[in-house]
Amino acid sequence: MEIQMFNVWYFFWIILGIAGILGLYYLLRNASPRTQKIVLFSLMLLGFALHFLKAYIPPYSIDEARRLRDSWFINICGANIALFPFFFLAKNKWTKDYMFYIGVISGTIALLYPQEPLAKVDQLAEFWDIVRFYYHHWMLLAVPLLMVLLKLHQLSYK
Repeated sequence: MEIQMFNVWYFFWIILGIAGILGLYYLLRNASPRTQKIVLFSLMLLGFALHFLKAYIPPYSIDEARRLRDSWFINICGANIALFPFFFLAKNKWTKDYMFYIGVISGTIALLYPQEPLAKVDQLAEFWDIVRFYYHHWMLLAVPLLMVLLKLHQLSYK
């Protein structure tokens, strides 16, 4: 697998992400709001756990300095992976609006221009880190989008 802009693998991950969102929407649209919330919250918890578990996969597991540095939330997507589960549980409408706008924008940009996978020298050896990258950014897009599509939150345009 070699991810380059507009090659088969580039489109594979985008199509897989769209299919995941559509599949979850159709699975959850008739479910109870409680079930919908549990599923979406579980997706965020998995992302949160994966953020710290990445220390055990290459390239982080073989580079001590990178493991320590990248275990924290060093960019907007990393910070959102930490914040979104708390925002999701919050009663504040503005935090959910933030989740939607920032999550959809940052997730979409990262999926359409995946800088981290493109920069990998040995993509095959770092396969699990690439899967982690795509899951994290898909989650940032999918959870807020599904939250609105399933009417768990109504956006405020004020």
